[in-house]
Amino acid sequence: MSQIFTPERLIVYVVASDDGLAPNVSADYCSLTVCKPVVRRVARPLKDWVVGMSTNKHGATKLIYTMQVEEKLPYNAFFKDSRFELKKPCLKRPFGDNFILNDEAVLPWACHYSKPDKMRANLKTPFSLVGQNYWYFGCNAPILPKNMWQTKLVQGPRRGHKIVDNPAHVAQFYHWIKKNFNTGVHGAPRDQSPFFS
Repeated sequence: MSQIFTPERLIVYVVASDDGLAPNVSADYCSLTVCKPVVRRVARPLKDWVVGMSTNKHGATKLIYTMQVEEKLPYNAFFKDSRFELKKPCLKRPFGDNFILNDEAVLPWACHYSKPDKMRANLKTPFSLVGQNYWYFGCNAPILPKNMWQTKLVQGPRRGHKIVDNPAHVAQFYHWIKKNFNTGVHGAPRDQSPFFS
């Protein structure tokens, strides 16, 4: 497993739908392959962490996940890499995110397979962000400490993303997550159907 690095920046967005697709935390890796094309475009491997916060409805101060960006792989490389074979969707795992090859969805079980508008948006940034060091909470999302509520970490009712590059705010988050939680999966996806749990 790779080393945990201190991030230079946090790229923060709201996880509107936490169903297991984006982020996807299977096969010992966290990946962000679909949705959030701008986040995927601006993320810098070995420098940035991605932070996914909850919605206002479920509690805007709750953390769904964070991952350190260790790799930024073109879709074809991600699809062909044997490490990510278990991320390919099938009947039992329809939320796998490894289904794009040569600019098209090639696996019919994929969630976005029959949604050309979503595929067009994804292909604007044909990269998958991957990290082996991640903290995924899903339905068990913890509340951030109150001293972080007034930072850019808490998004509220907004689309898009924010970049937290204030060194003090980045350090606060980094030390809080490392001190209080082990890496890995701490809960099931908040919005996943019980059929696939």
